[in-house]
Amino acid sequence: MKDQIEVIGFDDAPFKREDREGILISVYMRGNKIIDGIYFKRIKKDGLDVTEKIIEIVKGKHYKKIKAIFLSGVTFAGFNIANINEIYSKTGKPVIVVIDKNPNKDKIFLALKKHFCDAEIRIRIINSLPNPEKLENIYVQYIGCDRNFVKNMIKKTKLKSKIPECLRIAHLIGRGFLELME
Repeated sequence: MKDQIEVIGFDDAPFKREDREGILISVYMRGNKIIDGIYFKRIKKDGLDVTEKIIEIVKGKHYKKIKAIFLSGVTFAGFNIANINEIYSKTGKPVIVVIDKNPNKDKIFLALKKHFCDAEIRIRIINSLPNPEKLENIYVQYIGCDRNFVKNMIKKTKLKSKIPECLRIAHLIGRGFLELME
């Protein structure tokens, strides 16, 4: 596996309670040092459109070069849940979800049932995803690859953080949107 492996990472920008939309941010990188693209898409807050937006971006300009897709969790703009099975199925690219801590499914399901009339659809998506696995000091979920691939990809794409640089930069860009919100 070469050092400047091409990957794309997705995170979202913070949003206000009254917002109807969120911003999906993606950063396309070679390895952990070269940014070759930054992309934005509007997604519905608490919607179900993030999966299709991720697929649109991945199938864009850099599609043939992308070796892995990184997601910062599976929920964007509230509870807009990314279906990594569908992303993998429609792109053919390995999908790796990186999260800080193991989510409490019971709490998530209670919140979904309380606030969403389509909670069963969202719960079905979450239940279809692989269970998070601890990998060093983060948790990962993945499809289209094995644990060794995930470990190597994270090692090749992180710089000084515990997460891939494409996710760290997408997160920093998202935090920059906080300035616009004030």
